[in-house]
Amino acid sequence: MNQANQTLETAQSGAFDHADNTPTVALLERLFVLIKTVGTLGTTHPQALEGAGAMRDAVANAKPPFSLQFVREATFRDRTLLPLDLEGFQRSQVLSRAMSHCGVQELSFEAIPGPAELLKFAQVLARGAQGPTDWLESLALNGLSWREIAGAGWGAESQAIDADLFAVTQLALAIAEAERLVADRNEPWHWTAGVGVVRRLERALEVDSAAADRALELAPAPWSPGRRAVAVTMRVVAVLREMGSLAGTTRAAGHAALVLGVFGMATNNALTMQDAAATGLPRLLATTLESAGGAARHRIRVCALLNAVHRRTAFHGRWVGAIGLIDVLYELERRRQNDKQSVQLSLADLLAGALAEAQSQLDPAWLRALVATVGELPPGARVRLADGRVGVVLEPGPSGDPWRPMVLVQGQMVEPQQPVRLQAAVGRARA
Repeated sequence: MNQANQTLETAQSGAFDHADNTPTVALLERLFVLIKTVGTLGTTHPQALEGAGAMRDAVANAKPPFSLQFVREATFRDRTLLPLDLEGFQRSQVLSRAMSHCGVQELSFEAIPGPAELLKFAQVLARGAQGPTDWLESLALNGLSWREIAGAGWGAESQAIDADLFAVTQLALAIAEAERLVADRNEPWHWTAGVGVVRRLERALEVDSAAADRALELAPAPWSPGRRAVAVTMRVVAVLREMGSLAGTTRAAGHAALVLGVFGMATNNALTMQDAAATGLPRLLATTLESAGGAARHRIRVCALLNAVHRRTAFHGRWVGAIGLIDVLYELERRRQNDKQSVQLSLADLLAGALAEAQSQLDPAWLRALVATVGELPPGARVRLADGRVGVVLEPGPSGDPWRPMVLVQGQMVEPQQPVRLQAAVGRARA
């Protein structure tokens, strides 16, 4: 739980500033190049010797002691998630697989190794890049150590990975990318980045939907524009997946929701969904379609959804199809953002308010579908136990009773023996 919160908070803090992590990112690049050089030319070639010297300088710039963790698709320094661009991410995956084939996932730099030590290590990893090997077992190097992280490797054994950490890592990376989309919202839309956000959320929901829900609602990091956009997107994807919608339909609806969140939640007072569509659609259309394949079909679906939102008039009835779901989730998040209370409303607070409205503007069928997906007491809901203590819902309880979820109370995880009651948010008005 603490690791999950730290991971998500990192995605929204200065720790995700590329400048702060430049030495570590440069070190990963040098290690990748050295492995490729040694694997191709051997350890005695002048380019390999030059690469080992550059690698040594990179380690010095990164200031040991520190450790690198390779947890499948994510790379950490001292268990803090590292920001990587597409090229850096691809290189980190090569390193991650090579390490995993050697039976380890954590690399510790206790001091600055010499070029000879680095060449020996690179030779082993070059062998690991080709497939499983035990070469690392008999190696001992000054300044370097390594160890296995149970369940973090690639392959069949990786199914035992800590599902909570993996799901939260995907959520953190999705939020970090969404923040960059918010920052670049005046530029043509980054389609690859947008699809990447949706796919990360799909993976998080596949591995552990409860962990993703819990991290989204409970992480102490602020509700930034990127986090709000991801909240809308993830809920859209979750509900449509639960309903058995086709993958293409779900992904297009999720991507459209992301666009609306990025352009609509970027200011203190969120835009209406129609205004968000009107703002974002020109940025999507500013990117030229280069093929007629699946990517082009996906773009057409997303633009069609946003165009339908943009052109709707006040005389129409309720939204048709997935747009109705996007409308429900966008409006709920808009209400949370525009709330005037000092206490941050949870998803449960927002749902309770919407369901209690005598004539809700939100489609009741989609509201019920959302409740069926996230539960009557979703993660983040404040509840009162039978003994009077107040806690926060973490996840469904083993009993299956929606009113007996697992609750965090005074730092302890509790399974209530009796039904809990929803505790309404209370706070003073903001100045």
